[in-house]
Amino acid sequence: METSSELQQNVDEKISKKVKLKLVLKFALVAFVFWLLFKKGIVTSESIQKLVSSPVSLAACIFLMFLNTLFGVLRWQLLLRTQGAILTFTRTLHLNLIGAFFNIALPGAVSGDFVKAVYAAKSFKNQSTEHQSAVFGSIMFDRILGVSAMVFVASFSIVLGHYLNWGGSLPPVLEYSIGLVGMAMVFFYSYLFLSHKRDPLFTVLQWVTKRHTRLAIIDRIYLGVMAYRAHPKRVFKAIALSVVIHSFVVVIAFLISVAISPVQLPLVALAVVVPIGMLATSVPVLPAGVGTGHAAFYGLFKLIGSDQGAEVFSWIVLFQVMIGIWGGVTYLRHRSD
Repeated sequence: METSSELQQNVDEKISKKVKLKLVLKFALVAFVFWLLFKKGIVTSESIQKLVSSPVSLAACIFLMFLNTLFGVLRWQLLLRTQGAILTFTRTLHLNLIGAFFNIALPGAVSGDFVKAVYAAKSFKNQSTEHQSAVFGSIMFDRILGVSAMVFVASFSIVLGHYLNWGGSLPPVLEYSIGLVGMAMVFFYSYLFLSHKRDPLFTVLQWVTKRHTRLAIIDRIYLGVMAYRAHPKRVFKAIALSVVIHSFVVVIAFLISVAISPVQLPLVALAVVVPIGMLATSVPVLPAGVGTGHAAFYGLFKLIGSDQGAEVFSWIVLFQVMIGIWGGVTYLRHRSD
């Protein structure tokens, strides 16, 4: 008869095979999507050759993506320390890289956040539950900062576009939509900093979670997010880091478009459509936002007079995959944790 340890080993092997098979199937599906894009002429080998033949632009894109990774680590470390959850820069970097790996291994471009949160919470397993709640709150707030920075960059660029003659115009529907989302973000931060004494939204949440105890974790995550209201200076620092991060993504898209596109795309127009396109990658369909991101970039770039939005996004995905591979190596090294 098999011992319990042997049974456990057999189960682990079966689970490991299933996980590997799922990963292989997902990456095969991603490869199939890229093949379809090549087949339809949406992504061409000519554009790949053009960027490769521009080593300065290629090196600049890789360098900016590397800087974005470091700035993302600094932002999350700032959020963690604000709530008393102290992690070293190296540990925070490792967890961010592991999250980046699972972003390309799981559907969507933010799926790795959950994996990163679980790993980070394990770092405080011998400490109070407040630290673990702080981790999940920091992940949620980090994502809010990312989304709000995209909206702020796009909103500012729309306003700037009205004063700069960049040779085109954006559809009013797009401008109004970004304006409304921008107003929603302003309302969120206003509520965050002004709801010190009275918090009616939390009262509603408590009323719901008392009747549905399985949703109690929402209370803890909400409190983890709202804890930042007591630290406005640090929040503004985190917002500034987020704006820099997404401005770099816009610059990366600009450098790619300059290298591969026969149509010179203005930076101010890219600063509107690129953040919107990146928001679409959050929809969990395929790893790294493949598919949804291509469709969003293709449609948005058409609005500013270019057919190469999908190709620009393909290169952004490739740079993300480079960071993800780095994260995969980190994950394999620290998997025993």
